[in-house]
Amino acid sequence: MTEPVDAFKKLEIESKFQKLSPGGAISYVEVPNMQDNIPAVLAIMQYIYDNIMYAELNTKSDYCQVCGYDGEIQIVKDESGKLVWRCPKCGNTDESKLNVARRTCGYIGSQFWNQGRTQEIKERVLHVS
Repeated sequence: MTEPVDAFKKLEIESKFQKLSPGGAISYVEVPNMQDNIPAVLAIMQYIYDNIMYAELNTKSDYCQVCGYDGEIQIVKDESGKLVWRCPKCGNTDESKLNVARRTCGYIGSQFWNQGRTQEIKERVLHVS
């Protein structure tokens, strides 16, 4: 779903489709770094438990090896217009010194992606603000 909708409404809508797909279907809720919002994580997990068979949270928990930042590494455009990953704390853009993980094609990947996939990741709608 690419519409701006909160996590609970998204799960409510998608739970109806899971009943129609006995071969399997999973719903993903895109969330920012949730380290400082554990009550929201627990509320979403309880909603998943009570209302939908298969669902997961796609959270961001990245790490910058230069400054020790632990949070969400940003996707920004460099001076040439290329999308790059940048630490919001120190500005590091050296991919060999950034640990970034994102779900792509159903799996958590930790490599860096081509420009098309990076753009898609950047445009994902967050379901929790």
